[in-house]
Amino acid sequence: MFEVAQRIAPTTLESPVRTVFFIAIAANSLDLVATSLGIHWLGNHEGNPLLAGMVRTNWWLFVALKGLLVPLLIVRLHGYRQSSPILASAGLGLVAIALVIALGQWLGWMAGVITVTGMPQL
Repeated sequence: MFEVAQRIAPTTLESPVRTVFFIAIAANSLDLVATSLGIHWLGNHEGNPLLAGMVRTNWWLFVALKGLLVPLLIVRLHGYRQSSPILASAGLGLVAIALVIALGQWLGWMAGVITVTGMPQL
């Protein structure tokens, strides 16, 4: 009976890791939306030099990479928490921080453009 309760209730380390996991997935999704708006609506360019060429040449491949592959890699990293909990937690934290910073940079840039030039026409 005690073993079943232990499997159902999250441990003290597991709950914060789930929160960071959710933040990483959500930040990646919002970053993709902000990137799309920034590039197509406001005329900016992709800031990641590894992905910048792909944005110009093959938009759908970029969306597939950023919208599907990156979340799958985050899920894979989250799966490593059983075999290497400290490394997986640190990796998820690093990924979440990087994605939140990228999202913040996009939102800050967009706010600056809209403040200076006004709302662009659709």
